[in-house]
Amino acid sequence: MNQTPEWLNRKYKQAEREKWEDSRLNIIEGMKSLALMIDCVFNKGRAHQDILPPTYEEALQKQLNKKEVHSKFVQGTWWKSE
Repeated sequence: MNQTPEWLNRKYKQAEREKWEDSRLNIIEGMKSLALMIDCVFNKGRAHQDILPPTYEEALQKQLNKKEVHSKFVQGTWWKSE
């Protein structure tokens, strides 16, 4: 046995947490699918963009915009007087 009991315990807890998170993610995705189906039946799919997750490109652009808003970097030539 090359690993300490603390390491084994930590790995066990990590595996249990990952298993729980995967289960939770499956439940959330199932509920989103159900909500999307109900929206299509009763609302003719008008709110499907709110239910479906954004595409990778949209999520990346949103994250970049968020970083730009919260950035403390000053753009332009602030060291020159105008």
